[in-house]
Amino acid sequence: MKKWLIIGGGIQGCTMASYLRKSLYIQANDMVVIDPKPRPLENWRKFTEKLGMAYLRSPSIHHLDPSPFSLEKFAKQHRDKEFVHFYAPYDRPDLQLFNKHCEELFSQIDIEKSWVQGKVSGLTKSTKGWLVTLATGVELKAKNVVIAIGLSEQLRWPQWALEGKALGANIAHVFDEKENLKERGSVVIVGGGISAAHATIKWSEMLPGKVTLITRHPLTVHQFDSDPGWLGPKYMNKFSKIECFKERREAIKAARYPGSLPSELKTRLEKSKKQGNIDILIDEVLQVATVKEELLKLQLKSGEELVTGGVLLATGFEQKPPGMDWLQLLIKTYCLPCATCGYPIPKPSLEWEEGLYLLGALAELQLGPVARNISGARRGAERIISTF
Repeated sequence: MKKWLIIGGGIQGCTMASYLRKSLYIQANDMVVIDPKPRPLENWRKFTEKLGMAYLRSPSIHHLDPSPFSLEKFAKQHRDKEFVHFYAPYDRPDLQLFNKHCEELFSQIDIEKSWVQGKVSGLTKSTKGWLVTLATGVELKAKNVVIAIGLSEQLRWPQWALEGKALGANIAHVFDEKENLKERGSVVIVGGGISAAHATIKWSEMLPGKVTLITRHPLTVHQFDSDPGWLGPKYMNKFSKIECFKERREAIKAARYPGSLPSELKTRLEKSKKQGNIDILIDEVLQVATVKEELLKLQLKSGEELVTGGVLLATGFEQKPPGMDWLQLLIKTYCLPCATCGYPIPKPSLEWEEGLYLLGALAELQLGPVARNISGARRGAERIISTF
């Protein structure tokens, strides 16, 4: 039986692994990290590359190592490298630097010794711990389990896009790892947030003058995806005192800035529009139809029609709790507490049941609106290990 088992090998799960190894001094052989991918942060790497993202939205102290200044120290040790280390404001790290720092960290904690590639299909109590079942039938036992899964398998597809895709239209989601958009001379990108902005900039470099961004609202600028006050006691003290979890859900919803982007990205988009490389429409797609030569015709809410070679969705993820295909049985079997929104209600320590902990989106009713990002991973990992 292992001492710890982490379900999920993305930002959340790898942060937890780092804290267990470096703060609780758990040996690599006493810990398991389960993920469908062959190596840590696989989805992160694929998605950021697909978007052409150059740097992170979060500041330099938000990374996977328990030591807050680890990334800055790492950057000083690699000053000879030919790329910018940090971007103003808030010293946001270059993506290449961040990824190299992660690799260094994974080497330090020997995460390969703990890694198990597989997909979890069930979780039940066992003698003195938990029994995790993989889709292949393999079973693993651990005293403590941390569920650190994200929303990556819950892509948000508008109904018109689903209908068009079913008819064979050239439509893809920017976060769909299984399918890429076919390049057919022009592209429409649907969305108004940071992912849509990055995708628009990348495609405009390949198809200058042939890219249109369709957003339902004017481009909205926020430096972060929620007010920085949520990173500390300024807002979290009040949030933690809210006893009604329906009110907590409303507070989280009100605190987030969905569909927003940093000011420099908006500036780049506006500059690209002035140069004629892209077009930006404040509108909404209602329907899609195929026309001759494999082109698509989009019917817009304004009444206009737009013909394009393909549509790339940057519409984010469904906000329902992840993992419910196998978590529902766990919840029913052990009568685990959940709010009316469907999300779990763990203790402030993030313990949901004895020896079972939550991290990331599943823990946001305790961690607040930052739960899903890197700072939330750090906050959650700190809460979990503080009880040991």
